[in-house]
Amino acid sequence: MEYWKWLGMVVVALIMLVGGWRTEGCLEEERLALFQFKPFFPSIDSRIEEYRSIMYYPIEEKETSSDCCEWKIVECSSITGRVTHLFLNYTYTVAYDDLVYSEYQNNKYWYLNTSLFLPFEELQSLSLSGNSIVGFVDNQGFERLSSKLNKLEILDLSYNYFNDSILTSLSELSSLKSLNLASNKFTGSNPTNGLKSLSKLTNLEILDLSHQHNYIGNISSQLNDFRSLKSLRLQDCGLVGKFNSFINLKELYLGSNQIESLGFSFYDKEQLWLNKLEVLDLSENLLNSSIFPSLAPLSNLKSLHLSYNNLKGPIHVKDLNAFSYLEELNLLDNKVTEFVPSQGLRLMNLTVLHLYGNLFNNTILSSLGRLSNLKTLSLGGFNLAGTIDIKELDGLSNLEKLYMICYNSGDTIRIKLWLNL
Repeated sequence: MEYWKWLGMVVVALIMLVGGWRTEGCLEEERLALFQFKPFFPSIDSRIEEYRSIMYYPIEEKETSSDCCEWKIVECSSITGRVTHLFLNYTYTVAYDDLVYSEYQNNKYWYLNTSLFLPFEELQSLSLSGNSIVGFVDNQGFERLSSKLNKLEILDLSYNYFNDSILTSLSELSSLKSLNLASNKFTGSNPTNGLKSLSKLTNLEILDLSHQHNYIGNISSQLNDFRSLKSLRLQDCGLVGKFNSFINLKELYLGSNQIESLGFSFYDKEQLWLNKLEVLDLSENLLNSSIFPSLAPLSNLKSLHLSYNNLKGPIHVKDLNAFSYLEELNLLDNKVTEFVPSQGLRLMNLTVLHLYGNLFNNTILSSLGRLSNLKTLSLGGFNLAGTIDIKELDGLSNLEKLYMICYNSGDTIRIKLWLNL
């Protein structure tokens, strides 16, 4: 018995020795560093409900606790007590007349001194979204953090005013796994060198470059060196014509561009890098119905979004059946007329299907009867008319939500059916 008591005391002593015993809250050095943020992120001390509801981010109440680990903008390690997460999204604001006016909207940009973050040596996640940051003070870019913040894995810089010169600075943060640069001001820049330097981040798994407004253009070949990426977002980036990159990804988001086709061959053994792709978003592009045969080799797809494209006429069922693992298919607002039943539609894993806004007539119901695992179905449009027999969907034994809108253009009759079954 004495032996186990002695052993327990040794274990406790070892934990305390390595700094893993939290008795007095966060480190004083880190607490003082947090107070240094106040001139740069003034809304840390504000609680403004109107702004919170607009930005969907909980602006912090004035901090009264001496333990900064209890503050809402901070998350600490339960073992060491050191800061691991900083949530500083949308905190650069001014308030007056009971309203909040974003400095971002008033064009009052500012330059960040990244040395502010040097005391947080165990920082894993840093969120600075929506703070009107335009760049860095002299020689104080993110490269300054590379030696001390070697545990930083998540960095969110979205909705700021950075240009592409930030990419070289970020390339020194070798520990990064997730980088969000959406909605910055890369317009008019030349991204080639910056993206090439960013490819040095060999641990990077998630990269968001969306909403750069005609900045990126057709530079997909510059992404070939990002071998560790699992999720890539390039929505609304000015991609035009063919998208011809070969990337080893699980998620690829290319919505709101002007892509006309996927200009690559899946059968080139040296370029078969999309065989692990599970999520593909091509919504709001210029694709036509020929896209389906070209996607057929992506046999591991679980989610496919093709809404708001130029899909017209019939789609051959044999092309859809190639996606045997597909769980979600979105064809909203195209001009598809029918599924040509050369064989039965057998997407046995499909749970979500959106067909609303196409030109299907009533025969579409019989085409869907074998989708026994379907849980959510939306369909409707001007071509659904006459008698609609819901009994044709009896085979959908797992259906939980049915969304149906029928329009009669002659009498402007609108019928909406939403069932939570």
